[in-house]
Amino acid sequence: MRKLLFTLIAFLSMSLSAFADIAPAEQISYTFLFDGIVPIKIVSEQSEQLQCEDNQCLNPKPLGKFGIQALNCDEVSCYAVSYDFNPYQKLIVKFDDGSIRESDIFKKPDARKSSMLVTVTPDALKVEREKVTLAPEHLTKSYIISALLFVFLSEVLTAALFIFMSKLPISILLCFTGINLFTIPLNWWLLSNYTQKDGILWGAAFLVEFLLLYLFFGKRRLGKEIFGLTLFANVAGYSFGMILSFLVTFF
Repeated sequence: MRKLLFTLIAFLSMSLSAFADIAPAEQISYTFLFDGIVPIKIVSEQSEQLQCEDNQCLNPKPLGKFGIQALNCDEVSCYAVSYDFNPYQKLIVKFDDGSIRESDIFKKPDARKSSMLVTVTPDALKVEREKVTLAPEHLTKSYIISALLFVFLSEVLTAALFIFMSKLPISILLCFTGINLFTIPLNWWLLSNYTQKDGILWGAAFLVEFLLLYLFFGKRRLGKEIFGLTLFANVAGYSFGMILSFLVTFF
Protein backbone atom coordinates (compact mmCIF):
# COMPACT_ATOMS: atom_id res chain seq x y z
CA MET A 1 0.00 0.00 0.00
CA ARG A 2 2.84 2.38 0.85
CA LYS A 3 4.52 1.81 -2.55
CA LEU A 4 1.20 2.21 -4.36
CA LEU A 5 0.52 5.51 -2.59
CA PHE A 6 4.03 6.70 -3.39
CA THR A 7 3.57 5.90 -7.11
CA LEU A 8 0.16 7.57 -7.25
CA ILE A 9 1.36 10.78 -5.61
CA ALA A 10 4.44 10.88 -7.85
CA PHE A 11 2.34 10.45 -11.01
CA LEU A 12 -0.17 13.10 -10.01
CA SER A 13 2.57 15.51 -8.99
CA MET A 14 4.41 15.18 -12.30
CA SER A 15 1.23 15.45 -14.39
CA LEU A 16 -0.21 18.46 -12.60
CA SER A 17 3.11 20.25 -12.34
CA ALA A 18 3.47 20.10 -16.10
CA PHE A 19 0.29 22.07 -16.57
CA ALA A 20 1.19 24.47 -13.77
CA ASP A 21 4.25 25.96 -15.43
CA ILE A 22 2.49 27.18 -18.60
CA ALA A 23 0.40 29.73 -16.73
CA PRO A 24 -0.20 32.61 -16.81
CA ALA A 25 -0.03 32.62 -20.61
CA GLU A 26 1.31 35.61 -22.55
CA GLN A 27 -1.21 37.83 -24.33
CA ILE A 28 -0.99 40.49 -27.03
CA SER A 29 -4.03 42.60 -28.00
CA TYR A 30 -4.16 44.25 -31.44
CA THR A 31 -6.18 47.40 -32.09
CA PHE A 32 -6.60 48.26 -35.80
CA LEU A 33 -6.49 51.81 -37.14
CA PHE A 34 -7.14 52.51 -40.84
CA ASP A 35 -5.00 55.17 -42.49
CA GLY A 36 -5.96 56.46 -45.93
CA ILE A 37 -8.48 53.69 -46.64
CA VAL A 38 -12.08 52.88 -45.77
CA PRO A 39 -12.28 50.47 -42.78
CA ILE A 40 -12.60 46.83 -43.87
CA LYS A 41 -13.42 43.72 -41.85
CA ILE A 42 -10.87 41.13 -40.71
CA VAL A 43 -11.24 37.50 -41.82
CA SER A 44 -10.13 35.61 -38.72
CA GLU A 45 -9.82 32.11 -40.20
CA GLN A 46 -7.27 33.19 -42.82
CA SER A 47 -5.16 35.48 -40.65
CA GLU A 48 -1.99 34.34 -38.90
CA GLN A 49 0.75 35.45 -36.54
CA LEU A 50 4.27 34.27 -37.33
CA GLN A 51 6.92 33.51 -34.71
CA CYS A 52 10.53 34.48 -35.47
CA GLU A 53 13.82 33.97 -33.67
CA ASP A 54 15.58 36.93 -35.36
CA ASN A 55 14.68 40.40 -36.60
CA GLN A 56 14.93 39.24 -40.23
CA CYS A 57 12.43 36.42 -39.65
CA LEU A 58 14.53 34.01 -41.70
CA ASN A 59 12.73 30.93 -40.40
CA PRO A 60 9.14 31.96 -39.54
CA LYS A 61 6.79 29.55 -37.86
CA PRO A 62 3.03 30.05 -37.45
CA LEU A 63 1.75 30.61 -33.94
CA GLY A 64 -0.75 27.85 -34.67
CA LYS A 65 -3.35 26.50 -32.29
CA PHE A 66 -2.16 24.45 -29.30
CA GLY A 67 -4.67 24.46 -26.47
CA ILE A 68 -5.26 28.13 -25.66
CA GLN A 69 -2.37 29.25 -27.89
CA ALA A 70 -3.78 30.95 -31.00
CA LEU A 71 -4.44 34.19 -32.85
CA ASN A 72 -8.10 35.10 -32.46
CA CYS A 73 -9.82 37.89 -34.38
CA ASP A 74 -13.24 39.42 -34.71
CA GLU A 75 -14.15 41.83 -37.52
CA VAL A 76 -12.26 44.81 -36.06
CA SER A 77 -9.55 43.53 -33.70
CA CYS A 78 -7.33 40.56 -32.79
CA TYR A 79 -5.57 39.09 -29.79
CA ALA A 80 -2.92 36.41 -29.50
CA VAL A 81 -2.31 34.02 -26.61
CA SER A 82 0.86 31.94 -26.35
CA TYR A 83 2.59 29.75 -23.82
CA ASP A 84 5.83 31.46 -24.88
CA PHE A 85 6.10 33.99 -27.72
CA ASN A 86 9.31 33.98 -29.77
CA PRO A 87 11.48 37.14 -29.63
CA TYR A 88 10.05 38.57 -32.88
CA GLN A 89 6.59 38.49 -34.42
CA LYS A 90 4.85 39.24 -37.72
CA LEU A 91 1.17 39.58 -38.61
CA ILE A 92 -0.52 38.42 -41.82
CA VAL A 93 -4.12 39.56 -41.95
CA LYS A 94 -6.76 38.89 -44.58
CA PHE A 95 -9.65 41.32 -45.02
CA ASP A 96 -13.11 40.76 -46.41
CA ASP A 97 -12.31 42.65 -49.62
CA GLY A 98 -9.96 39.78 -50.51
CA SER A 99 -6.73 41.69 -49.74
CA ILE A 100 -3.94 40.28 -47.58
CA ARG A 101 -1.56 42.61 -45.75
CA GLU A 102 1.65 41.76 -43.92
CA SER A 103 3.16 43.71 -41.05
CA ASP A 104 6.72 44.72 -40.43
CA ILE A 105 8.66 42.43 -38.08
CA PHE A 106 8.19 43.65 -34.53
CA LYS A 107 9.75 42.72 -31.23
CA LYS A 108 7.75 40.80 -28.66
CA PRO A 109 6.56 43.11 -25.88
CA ASP A 110 8.31 42.83 -22.53
CA ALA A 111 5.10 42.35 -20.55
CA ARG A 112 3.05 39.16 -20.31
CA LYS A 113 -0.05 41.16 -21.20
CA SER A 114 0.32 44.01 -23.69
CA SER A 115 -1.50 46.05 -26.35
CA MET A 116 -0.29 46.84 -29.88
CA LEU A 117 -1.63 49.37 -32.38
CA VAL A 118 -1.88 48.09 -35.96
CA THR A 119 -2.09 50.82 -38.60
CA VAL A 120 -3.63 49.52 -41.84
CA THR A 121 -2.33 51.31 -44.95
CA PRO A 122 -3.32 50.59 -48.58
CA ASP A 123 -0.66 47.89 -48.91
CA ALA A 124 0.76 46.96 -45.48
CA LEU A 125 0.39 46.82 -41.69
CA LYS A 126 2.47 48.82 -39.24
CA VAL A 127 2.65 47.49 -35.68
CA GLU A 128 3.73 49.57 -32.69
CA ARG A 129 3.28 49.48 -28.94
CA GLU A 130 0.03 51.07 -27.81
CA LYS A 131 0.26 53.42 -24.85
CA VAL A 132 -2.31 52.02 -22.43
CA THR A 133 -2.13 51.67 -18.66
CA LEU A 134 -3.72 48.23 -18.58
CA ALA A 135 -4.01 45.73 -21.43
CA PRO A 136 -7.31 43.83 -21.70
CA GLU A 137 -7.63 40.32 -20.27
CA HIS A 138 -8.44 37.61 -22.84
CA LEU A 139 -8.00 34.48 -20.73
CA THR A 140 -11.36 33.01 -19.76
CA LYS A 141 -12.37 32.66 -16.13
CA SER A 142 -12.64 28.89 -16.50
CA TYR A 143 -9.08 28.72 -17.85
CA ILE A 144 -7.69 30.92 -15.06
CA ILE A 145 -9.45 28.91 -12.36
CA SER A 146 -8.34 25.55 -13.77
CA ALA A 147 -4.75 26.76 -14.27
CA LEU A 148 -4.56 28.12 -10.72
CA LEU A 149 -5.97 24.84 -9.45
CA PHE A 150 -3.27 22.92 -11.35
CA VAL A 151 -0.59 25.14 -9.81
CA PHE A 152 -1.96 24.67 -6.31
CA LEU A 153 -2.38 20.90 -6.57
CA SER A 154 1.05 20.41 -8.14
CA GLU A 155 2.75 22.26 -5.27
CA VAL A 156 0.80 20.49 -2.55
CA LEU A 157 1.09 16.98 -4.03
CA THR A 158 4.80 17.36 -4.71
CA ALA A 159 5.29 18.60 -1.14
CA ALA A 160 3.23 15.66 0.14
CA LEU A 161 5.54 13.30 -1.74
CA PHE A 162 8.62 14.83 -0.14
CA ILE A 163 7.08 14.82 3.35
CA PHE A 164 5.96 11.22 2.87
CA MET A 165 9.49 10.16 1.93
CA SER A 166 11.20 12.21 4.64
CA LYS A 167 8.71 11.34 7.40
CA LEU A 168 8.24 14.98 8.34
CA PRO A 169 5.32 16.19 10.50
CA ILE A 170 2.03 16.54 8.64
CA SER A 171 1.72 20.03 10.13
CA ILE A 172 4.42 21.18 7.69
CA LEU A 173 2.26 20.07 4.75
CA LEU A 174 -0.73 21.93 6.16
CA CYS A 175 1.36 25.07 6.62
CA PHE A 176 2.85 24.71 3.13
CA THR A 177 -0.65 24.40 1.69
CA GLY A 178 -1.73 27.60 3.40
CA ILE A 179 1.37 29.49 2.24
CA ASN A 180 0.64 28.51 -1.38
CA LEU A 181 -2.71 30.23 -1.10
CA PHE A 182 -0.63 33.40 -0.77
CA THR A 183 2.32 32.77 -3.11
CA ILE A 184 0.28 31.59 -6.11
CA PRO A 185 -1.87 34.76 -6.35
CA LEU A 186 1.28 36.80 -5.66
CA ASN A 187 2.93 35.32 -8.76
CA TRP A 188 -0.14 35.40 -10.99
CA TRP A 189 -1.54 38.85 -10.32
CA LEU A 190 1.50 40.84 -9.22
CA LEU A 191 4.96 39.52 -10.12
CA SER A 192 3.94 38.20 -13.55
CA ASN A 193 3.23 41.80 -14.59
CA TYR A 194 6.94 42.61 -14.23
CA THR A 195 8.68 39.59 -15.75
CA GLN A 196 8.11 36.98 -18.47
CA LYS A 197 10.69 34.59 -17.06
CA ASP A 198 9.09 31.64 -15.30
CA GLY A 199 12.36 30.93 -13.49
CA ILE A 200 12.13 34.27 -11.68
CA LEU A 201 8.52 33.63 -10.70
CA TRP A 202 9.26 30.19 -9.30
CA GLY A 203 12.39 31.52 -7.61
CA ALA A 204 10.30 34.17 -5.88
CA ALA A 205 7.80 31.53 -4.79
CA PHE A 206 10.63 29.36 -3.46
CA LEU A 207 12.11 32.20 -1.43
CA VAL A 208 8.81 33.28 0.13
CA GLU A 209 7.72 29.71 0.89
CA PHE A 210 11.07 28.78 2.44
CA LEU A 211 11.24 31.89 4.63
CA LEU A 212 7.69 31.46 5.92
CA LEU A 213 8.13 27.75 6.61
CA TYR A 214 11.43 28.41 8.36
CA LEU A 215 9.72 31.09 10.45
CA PHE A 216 7.21 28.52 11.71
CA PHE A 217 9.36 25.37 11.93
CA GLY A 218 13.00 26.53 12.00
CA LYS A 219 13.19 26.25 15.77
CA ARG A 220 12.63 22.50 15.47
CA ARG A 221 15.99 22.21 13.69
CA LEU A 222 14.27 21.31 10.42
CA GLY A 223 16.01 23.97 8.33
CA LYS A 224 17.60 21.49 5.91
CA GLU A 225 14.39 19.54 5.53
CA ILE A 226 12.37 22.70 4.91
CA PHE A 227 14.91 23.86 2.33
CA GLY A 228 14.74 20.48 0.59
CA LEU A 229 10.94 20.45 0.66
CA THR A 230 10.61 23.93 -0.84
CA LEU A 231 13.28 23.31 -3.45
CA PHE A 232 11.80 19.97 -4.48
CA ALA A 233 8.23 21.29 -4.76
CA ASN A 234 9.21 24.31 -6.86
CA VAL A 235 11.95 22.83 -9.05
CA ALA A 236 9.88 19.72 -9.82
CA GLY A 237 6.96 21.87 -10.96
CA TYR A 238 9.22 24.12 -13.05
CA SER A 239 11.09 21.19 -14.64
CA PHE A 240 8.03 19.23 -15.69
CA GLY A 241 6.39 22.41 -16.95
CA MET A 242 9.40 23.12 -19.16
CA ILE A 243 9.20 19.59 -20.57
CA LEU A 244 5.53 20.04 -21.47
CA SER A 245 6.17 23.48 -22.99
CA PHE A 246 8.91 21.96 -25.17
CA LEU A 247 6.68 19.11 -26.31
CA VAL A 248 3.82 21.51 -27.16
CA THR A 249 6.18 23.74 -29.17
CA PHE A 250 7.86 20.79 -30.89
CA PHE A 251 4.65 19.21 -32.11
